[in-house]
Amino acid sequence: MNVSPDPITNREIAAQEREKLLDFFARGLCCTTASAFGTGHGEPSAEALTKARTVADDYLAAYEEWLVKLAADNAAPGLQ
Repeated sequence: MNVSPDPITNREIAAQEREKLLDFFARGLCCTTASAFGTGHGEPSAEALTKARTVADDYLAAYEEWLVKLAADNAAPGLQ
């Protein structure tokens, strides 16, 4: 399957997409944790999602920093 998302053209869309990613990552972290502890895969509690969003936000922020650095390195003149 090949997915071609619509391009992000402004900060509002970027912020919405970031929130969707945080929710997706947070739910994934909750499911992974529940699976590891054998507690089932029901709907995560609001508290669990809040904690998982904090972790997801840290990972996403680090990824964004890496992307900015990569873009800057690629835009620099000279050998890559």
